[in-house]
Amino acid sequence: MIKVNSAIVLFIIALVLYLLSIIINNDNLELFSKPIIIPSIYYYYYTKVKGKINFLFTLSILFFFIAEILKILNEEDFLISSLVFFGLPYVIVTFFLAQDFLYYSKVKNYEINSISFYIILFLLFYLLYNILSFINESSQLEFSIYIIYGILLLVMSIMGFLIHFNFDNKASTYMVYMVAFFIVSDLFFIFTKSTKDVWVIKIVYVLSQQLSYYMYINYFVSRSKLFPHLKS
Repeated sequence: MIKVNSAIVLFIIALVLYLLSIIINNDNLELFSKPIIIPSIYYYYYTKVKGKINFLFTLSILFFFIAEILKILNEEDFLISSLVFFGLPYVIVTFFLAQDFLYYSKVKNYEINSISFYIILFLLFYLLYNILSFINESSQLEFSIYIIYGILLLVMSIMGFLIHFNFDNKASTYMVYMVAFFIVSDLFFIFTKSTKDVWVIKIVYVLSQQLSYYMYINYFVSRSKLFPHLKS
């Protein structure tokens, strides 16, 4: 019999209900389901590490949760605040990836002979430039935050793909998926600001964002098993 983690079941149920709330435009269902998602996925992490939690990682999850709650309360009024709280975990994730990158560099030198890496790098620069050009109605502060987001995502992508191309393991695989979902969710967040009535775009945004949490949790669980000596 397949053993299913109860926290993952709760995460899936809450996510499905949240997606349903968007489709049927039900604020009460969203208010009920959305706050369950991050705590359930964090409890999954807690059970996986058997209570030996990482403080910095836990702080990053807390920042994500605060940002999500601010969006529920009032997305327009708390836009800048939620962007800051969404951005703080990116700084922490970048720190984790930098730790990984430096550790792997001691194992062997990085090789970037794959043409795929250069194609991905070009696409990332092209995507960043076009997305920033697409944003033309934001305040100077909001635009500056988007630039910081773009830089962090670019740094995460370069380190993540370099690690994955040279050290293909479970942690690096989740790492790449995590960064990819970060990029997709942020990309579709920008789209939702100009196409608020298109629920399909919002569905892609929400699904990619929530899956990024799942990949982040699994990346860190795999990372903790692979590098138990790395403390934060």
